[in-house]
Amino acid sequence: MVKTHFSGLNPVVVRAITNLHYRYSDEIPKMWCSHIHVPFKKFLEYNPTYFSKNAYIHMTDRLYEDGKFRPGRPTFYIYCTACDSLVFICENTKKCADKHLNKCIAKIEKRRVAYYRSIL
Repeated sequence: MVKTHFSGLNPVVVRAITNLHYRYSDEIPKMWCSHIHVPFKKFLEYNPTYFSKNAYIHMTDRLYEDGKFRPGRPTFYIYCTACDSLVFICENTKKCADKHLNKCIAKIEKRRVAYYRSIL
């Protein structure tokens, strides 16, 4: 997951990353993913000191109540940069999202090793 300790990082970047994980009530998960995946990957790419290349961002509902936007509940969706896709997780927990990310990284590494063995 994106780390939450941002000391030394530009406050504008911190606010932008914080706002990326919110999904508005009129958006379906695929719409949310389509508008956040490019900026999220750029944040990871341009700030390697703070972020890993392989990460995920958890989608959170954003509610409009009493004339103000308020954070809602976390959803069962994450956007994973390792597999570059919107993923439905079985449990709404950090542990389940971390497990998915680790599986994706392991698959990528396994493919890379198989490729290198085939060319050697």
